[in-house]
Amino acid sequence: MPPPTRPFTGGRLAQLAVDLTTRERQFLAELATLHVATTAQLGRLVFGDCKPATTARLGQRHAERLVRFNLIQRYANRSRDRKVGAPGYVLTLTEAGWSLSGADTAARQRQRRSWMPSDAFLAHRLAISELYVRLIEQGRDGGPTLREFKAEPDSWRRYLGLGDEPLVAKPDAVVRLVTGGLELSWFVEIDRGTEGQRHIADKCDTYRRFELSGVEQQRFGIFPGVIFIVPNDARRHAVQRVIDRQTAAARGLFVVTTEADMLTALASPITQICTTEYVQLESTNDKGIR
Repeated sequence: MPPPTRPFTGGRLAQLAVDLTTRERQFLAELATLHVATTAQLGRLVFGDCKPATTARLGQRHAERLVRFNLIQRYANRSRDRKVGAPGYVLTLTEAGWSLSGADTAARQRQRRSWMPSDAFLAHRLAISELYVRLIEQGRDGGPTLREFKAEPDSWRRYLGLGDEPLVAKPDAVVRLVTGGLELSWFVEIDRGTEGQRHIADKCDTYRRFELSGVEQQRFGIFPGVIFIVPNDARRHAVQRVIDRQTAAARGLFVVTTEADMLTALASPITQICTTEYVQLESTNDKGIR
């Protein structure tokens, strides 16, 4: 039986920072990016160079060790997407885990000890996490390279409306991929098929207003495309009908794809507003955009 959890002191936290293995540090770093993930998802990220059976076993072992250290905490996975035989828990960082991860994100500020996620919330967040895992796996297999991924709320964008009222665009994720000499930038909406057409139309209006504000272009030089990732073709047609009712100037901003086709769609440039040439800077080893 593992020893009882002891209260954290500065000295104990410092000792843990020394004692953690490279893989355990990666566990914490990936959770800092995703905020919520299953043990299986983290195992695929951290032990992707191992065989699937080994990946699952090592992921479980490292999760249990980090729970014992009080660096991550577990919640029952009651989301509707849970498959038979899938791990029964989802993982998040504790305050000590956040400290050792080195991240300082909006999610850390919002999370509290009493946080109790709903089933619908977990299903949505785990879908965001699964997108990230599949993008990483795609890059390992020689596909497009994931340059940046931010999950909500780190992905949210604040701007001022026409009357200087504060507004927020709330993409589920921001994704930047590098493929074929291009960087492709996306605002991602993970659609679970639960929102009405009015809500989808309001999202489209928000992104169009945000584009017209010029804030994103001033900061990054481009405005990403907006991609709705939906569960099936029936939902794809429903969301597409909403997009078709947008103004001609706005329609080209949006793409709808199914979960089955999302990796292909994300690697396909749609307009010049969401692509930039990706080059190697001559003076440094850093990659840049021009």
